[in-house]
Amino acid sequence: MNRVTTPKVIPVEQRHFIPNDLGPFFTLKRQLAKPVADLAGHYFLDSRIRNNITCLKKENPNLILGETHCHSTFSDGSQSVQNIFKRAANLGLDYVVITDHLIPGKFLIDNIVTSLKEQARCLDEWDETTKPVKAYPAFEISTIEGHLILILDPEYLSQVSDISLQFSEFDYQFVSMLDVIPRIEPFGGISIIPHPELKRAHPFGAPIKWVKENLIGLVDGIEDISSGHGYQETYSQELGLASIGSSDDHFNLLIGTAVTAYDGNTHRDLISAVRSRQTKAITVENSLQHLLKLARRVF
Repeated sequence: MNRVTTPKVIPVEQRHFIPNDLGPFFTLKRQLAKPVADLAGHYFLDSRIRNNITCLKKENPNLILGETHCHSTFSDGSQSVQNIFKRAANLGLDYVVITDHLIPGKFLIDNIVTSLKEQARCLDEWDETTKPVKAYPAFEISTIEGHLILILDPEYLSQVSDISLQFSEFDYQFVSMLDVIPRIEPFGGISIIPHPELKRAHPFGAPIKWVKENLIGLVDGIEDISSGHGYQETYSQELGLASIGSSDDHFNLLIGTAVTAYDGNTHRDLISAVRSRQTKAITVENSLQHLLKLARRVF
């Protein structure tokens, strides 16, 4: 099978008109939603998530669980890296993967590098009473077929220059997932298909049919559960991929409501568990799903 594709270069005059462009309406929505999300998280969700995670770990003390898909102010999220880490630690999560966007012509690799530097700084200077979460260098890249999450070995949280050199050529061109995935091999990384099948005006969720025909043997995992998008499927069973649960949180509200779990006695980290296809997507808390469904229709 010939999997070679031709990169789609964005002309300079069109870079502000790409489908992923985040205009004034998006900014207004985020400004309106942020205080509501802060209140909902602090006064309603936090205790529920924390209690449910405590119960899960009591039933299985070897369980390692965390968030694999969320965004900070270094792309289109509304919360700082520090706030995300603090809340995740307070909820009882073991790790967090912040997947800020790499969108050609919009969010460039420099955004990712700056985000990673801030993550390393926050963990180095951690002064909270709670145990710090583990962080993985990662980002979510927009490709011709849809979004793709790349998660790298934790050692590259401090070796950001290598990441910049490897991925900077994607700053101004849309390429295929087939071109992107091989780039993570030197970084000991894994690749995940987020929100498959979900359609937007621009390439968003890769079609399952395309994944099955082109990515089996290349991609490592797929989101079976996304609390941010309100779905729960069994894609991983159909495709033989690692099962991923996450939130796609942009407001530091839904982090911890859906997680990816693995056995800490069997695997040293998330990357090992995903490669072995021994992860489990878990819904931790879904009290707000009816409200979120309404919000998605409104916005």
